[in-house]
Amino acid sequence: MEGRRKRDGEFCFDVTIIGAGASGMACAILLARCGVSVALIEKQSRGGKKILASGNGKCNITNTNLLPKHFLGKNDKLIKSLLGNCSFEKIEEFFNSLGLEFDVKDDGKAYPKSHRASIVLELLEQEIKRLGVKIFYNVDNLKVDNNFSIKFNKNTLNCKQLIIATGSKAAPQLGGDISGLEIAKKFGHNIIKPLPALVPLTSNSKICKALSGVKVKASVKLVVNNTEKSSRVEDLLFTPYGVSGLAILDLSFDAVVNLYDKKDVKIVVDFFPDINRENLQKYLKQRIDKKRSLPLKLWLGAIMDSKLASYLVDELNLSDKTENNLNTKTVKEIVNICKAYEIEISGYREFKYAEVARGGVDTRELTENLESKRVKGLYFIGEVTDIVGKRGGYNFSFAWCSAFRVSETLLEV
Repeated sequence: MEGRRKRDGEFCFDVTIIGAGASGMACAILLARCGVSVALIEKQSRGGKKILASGNGKCNITNTNLLPKHFLGKNDKLIKSLLGNCSFEKIEEFFNSLGLEFDVKDDGKAYPKSHRASIVLELLEQEIKRLGVKIFYNVDNLKVDNNFSIKFNKNTLNCKQLIIATGSKAAPQLGGDISGLEIAKKFGHNIIKPLPALVPLTSNSKICKALSGVKVKASVKLVVNNTEKSSRVEDLLFTPYGVSGLAILDLSFDAVVNLYDKKDVKIVVDFFPDINRENLQKYLKQRIDKKRSLPLKLWLGAIMDSKLASYLVDELNLSDKTENNLNTKTVKEIVNICKAYEIEISGYREFKYAEVARGGVDTRELTENLESKRVKGLYFIGEVTDIVGKRGGYNFSFAWCSAFRVSETLLEV
């Protein structure tokens, strides 16, 4: 439902939402379906660009396992409250109402049946159009005063409630910025320092450049000041600048915070995660064939990535040896380097390469309905807050859940 035009360039709406991303569009739809006049303000020529890029273009919309442990933020009570009123079934029902059906994988990840992120955005846009929600695109020089009078591009919008859904600094090429945080600061809110998350890490270790492009399944431990913090068994990708892959993206939540705090960070990699040291040693000894006399690079490269095997053999100064030269001592050396390879981490990639961001509007200053405790009628949803979801559809899940909570709250007013 469109708002009332008072005069050229001046409009009145019940609710204005700044940011036409996932949470902003969902909230606009839920409100407009109930007859609330809603305006959406978007700085880009099109909203929802992060939706198009998510899940390698397939869009991991949500997950069946919506548990608090999959979300990070400063307000655990708020996270539990939101999830207590937001289920996978509720999210699925919303998207079914748009005409979208889910393909749910064994690990709980849900995708559109078409496996195309574009259909998710197109269906959201179609519903917004059907409902007559007023959208202002290409907005710049936006100013918000204390009475929720919003000025931009020679337009003035007045509203009763204001929802900030501008997202985070992650992926600025897709519209990520700090505009919502600046609005929050204007209204006196504390901002938790935004940091990249789900982001590759940098390293000066020689192995990274030498094996750039090599991807292996490994167990990767994150060690901070000589204390193990977390671990993952997933893909590890070597790059010219350091390390990436699913294991690194997952570990980056902890790694980036500790790197920002100037702590010593390294990863310890086990290239044979499915076999313990003792059994690996037995296995390697059983593979020795004195008659065959294979060069060690071929001998080891036959049971793991050949480029990685060649690099490890060189590092052990065994490149001129054959399996005939192996003894208990050298086999142990091979086991040690394969089961606990240390890579010092020097930093992390910038926001351009981050899928999400940690930090944002301090949720301890919000009610359980995501309303500002400082300014009545001001709400924050999605990634502009300090709550972030882990990999697996959880960040989008928070977008939908926070949109549900605020829309339901405003419909009760």
